[in-house]
Amino acid sequence: GGEAEGSEGGGGMTLNKVQMLLLHCEKAFGAGKEGAPPTQDEIQEVSSLVSTITACDMIGDKTPLSDSYIHYTDVYDGPHYTICLFQVPKGARLPMHNHPNMHVLSKVLFGRLSVDAYDAADDADAGERGPDEPPFEVTVSCEEAPWTAESGAHYTGPRQGNIHQFCAVTDCLVLDILAPPYDFANGRRCTYYQVERRGDGRVFASAVRCPSDYVTRGVEYTGLPRELPSA
Repeated sequence: GGEAEGSEGGGGMTLNKVQMLLLHCEKAFGAGKEGAPPTQDEIQEVSSLVSTITACDMIGDKTPLSDSYIHYTDVYDGPHYTICLFQVPKGARLPMHNHPNMHVLSKVLFGRLSVDAYDAADDADAGERGPDEPPFEVTVSCEEAPWTAESGAHYTGPRQGNIHQFCAVTDCLVLDILAPPYDFANGRRCTYYQVERRGDGRVFASAVRCPSDYVTRGVEYTGLPRELPSA
């Protein structure tokens, strides 16, 4: 069944899990924060809810698409945070990229990902970089980590697994929350990387142009209602 467990919002309204997610994100990341970063408690509240969300909540009873493209769906697109879905076919990848000064929560809704994640060893290297800049050393957050629906929500912070790559071991559906969103004008440009381990065991990252084989197609949202009931 496509019914989601509901919770009561303000005024005693019963909200579905997607509506509850929007409320939790608004509290943690929205305009009311006036630019202040989310607290650990706020991140944990959103993370706990994300861990309960299923593929059915997000795509309903729609049969997952089965071509060779990565499909992208906007669930919510706002100035303070975005919620989106990536459907990644087996063998495809979201190439190594970063989330400058952003907080990200991710959950595999079905399938299995293999995840590599790194962080700049020096804070000075954690921001935007161009393809012509020299490599910089990174520390390993995880390599070939298996993410599945049973793994729950995964947190990526400004200095916690911020440079990462997702490879689809099987067909996958992934929920992502980005707060704040990418914003070229405000220094939050997505940079792509290649990572190499040198003979001494140290690991370095170099900024590269977006891989030519990374192509996404937009698909419409078909999950639970997103609109919050009026008070």
